[in-house]
Amino acid sequence: MSSLPIWRRPRAQLLALVAVVWTLVLAVLVAAWPVLLPFLLAALAAYVLDPIIQRLVGLRLRGRAMPRWTAVLLVYALLGGLGWLLAVSIVPQIYREAMRGLSELRDFVASATPERIESWARAIDRFLDRYGIPLDVLPGDGRGSGRFSVDLAAGIAEALRSASSGLKSALGDVVKVSRALLTGAISTLVFLILLFMLTAFISMDAPRIVRFVETLVPLDWRDDARRLLHGIDTGLSGVVRGQLTIMLVNGFLTLTGLLLLKIPFAFALSALATLLYVVPIFGTIISTVPVVLLALGEGGPTMALLALVWVLVIHALEAYVLNPKIMGDSAKIHPVLIVLALVIGERTWGLVGALLAVPMASIFVAVFRFLHKKLDQLDARARAAEPGEPPDAGPPAPLTKGTP
Repeated sequence: MSSLPIWRRPRAQLLALVAVVWTLVLAVLVAAWPVLLPFLLAALAAYVLDPIIQRLVGLRLRGRAMPRWTAVLLVYALLGGLGWLLAVSIVPQIYREAMRGLSELRDFVASATPERIESWARAIDRFLDRYGIPLDVLPGDGRGSGRFSVDLAAGIAEALRSASSGLKSALGDVVKVSRALLTGAISTLVFLILLFMLTAFISMDAPRIVRFVETLVPLDWRDDARRLLHGIDTGLSGVVRGQLTIMLVNGFLTLTGLLLLKIPFAFALSALATLLYVVPIFGTIISTVPVVLLALGEGGPTMALLALVWVLVIHALEAYVLNPKIMGDSAKIHPVLIVLALVIGERTWGLVGALLAVPMASIFVAVFRFLHKKLDQLDARARAAEPGEPPDAGPPAPLTKGTP
């Protein structure tokens, strides 16, 4: 066999064919990348729903297992009913609050005269002076050196001028705004219908898709491939399914707290917070700012402090109770890697990249852990095969009954 040229050896031919097959797969993915977003989101949605479908398939009805297509139809009928309830009950309330909030924000910006801005700056300046903070927000008041100085009034005026021009251009023409909202709603509806259909098709054929992917791996490597897929599934299930569960729980708790504190725009703020929880770390910070600012404007510092405490309690519950119980240790990703993935995803693909960054990071971590473990095994095998070296005995065997 060794006398054969390398291109005629069965092993070399197998490896070459595997390389060609996977090169074709990657080439198709690269070529289809600009239109691949609905398929990626549909695959993630089918992955999230697969445990429910598997559990329904495992049920016995009159001694027979439920067909997979029946389980898929039941799950999607339930999702359609929930979507309809949201569309007729909660979504209109969120829309009304969002439009009212934008209108009030436009009126507030228009009413911010230079005199009012200066009175705000003086109030802030008095607060800082009362607590001995060496910062002047009204430069030129002659308090002496050794203090930092910031022209806060000019900064607020410039920011409000920019905000006013932006809001006027965005909300000035009611017909244009309504047309843009209608166009956006139709585009979103079409996208959701496409996503719904793709998710249903993938859910129907998920077992066959997995079996087909396994056939693309040589038989000698399939055990390693299954272990790799198991590691990816363990990490990804925690990140995707766990994060989705935590997102819904946090959104419900946020809505409960805002309604109890009687903070305005509770439904709109809770919807915004629920969506932003998908983006770890940054989403939490961004969603907290409008809640605290509205509470400050509605009820003063006490209300703002209560809102901030409520948000911190929700995040403490998430960090110390929900994350360990739902996501588990195997799905944990270091915060530095999460931030790196979010920055890379946002810089590369914008908001969609930020949404997909953490699942992609989870897959990367699972592959890295598998390769690292494989490297340790190969390293131990190589040391054991070296001449003159004692074989690696490995860890001691556990004690069993009858062991001295």
